[in-house]
Amino acid sequence: MQTRLLGHPEERERRRLQLTAPHAAPLADWVSGLRTPERWVPDLDPADGGQAARALLLLESPGPAASVSGFVSVDNPGGTSENLLCLLHLAGLRRRDLAVWNAVPWQMSAGGVVAPRPAQYAEAAPLTRELLALLPGLRVVVLVGQHAAAAWPQVGSALPTLACPHPSPQNFRARPETALRALEVLGEVRRRLRGAPGTEG
Repeated sequence: MQTRLLGHPEERERRRLQLTAPHAAPLADWVSGLRTPERWVPDLDPADGGQAARALLLLESPGPAASVSGFVSVDNPGGTSENLLCLLHLAGLRRRDLAVWNAVPWQMSAGGVVAPRPAQYAEAAPLTRELLALLPGLRVVVLVGQHAAAAWPQVGSALPTLACPHPSPQNFRARPETALRALEVLGEVRRRLRGAPGTEG
């Protein structure tokens, strides 16, 4: 399994071309409409399920790796993305079943992580509701990290949720048990998707 693929310019260009694919184009158009001169928002990764996604992984806010790749992606060149990709692989989750997004979707700093504030959760909640409306097949939302969990109540969705520890290298080093907990949560996602009506594997 290759990780950090979006660290390579040729792969970033290939993904940008894929934004016009039918499963990805409506989301790319939506994201384009979110961008302003003051706020940059990365695209959803067309290597994921796009509008066919059945599970949404909701993270916190775009990190520095997103400014390199232009995408919210488990293929980004960073330790958090690499950990999450490995967990998805171990849990047996298929990329085509997933979408990955952030509770606060605009980047607050290209040079380092800036934790979202409650006022930003409230400001971003309508955008999350818009995204949910664009993903009609969703069965479950995975709240990845404490900020995503704190932001979710303001979204006001009745979709089932699961809380997952944040897969940052710092978190896994400080609390080794959180990696196992994250894997358990993603395994539960796979079980729920396998049990969804009219689906397989």
